[in-house]
Amino acid sequence: SGAMTVAEVSATGLPAVYVPLPHGNGEQELNALPVVQAGGGLLVPDDEMSPDWVAREVPALLGDPARLAQMAANAAVGGHRDAATRVACAALELAEGHRGGR
Repeated sequence: SGAMTVAEVSATGLPAVYVPLPHGNGEQELNALPVVQAGGGLLVPDDEMSPDWVAREVPALLGDPARLAQMAANAAVGGHRDAATRVACAALELAEGHRGGR
């Protein structure tokens, strides 16, 4: 549930299972929470993630195309597919502003 993972996965509109690392200050859960609350993913605490969880939940999810499609749509709402373009434009504007100030 690192910030870049959440950003990249949601930008592509992929539903995901987020498993925050158990150490730190809880930032990984906070990273995933908006996507999860929007219905674009699942949040599983590290101590609950197990082979049994995967065996039970993943096939059920894969067997429900309608749920996956809804999760994908929900994930995409929070994603920023044009993030690279927006950052590049901001950098160019900043550079232009410095060039004009000489």
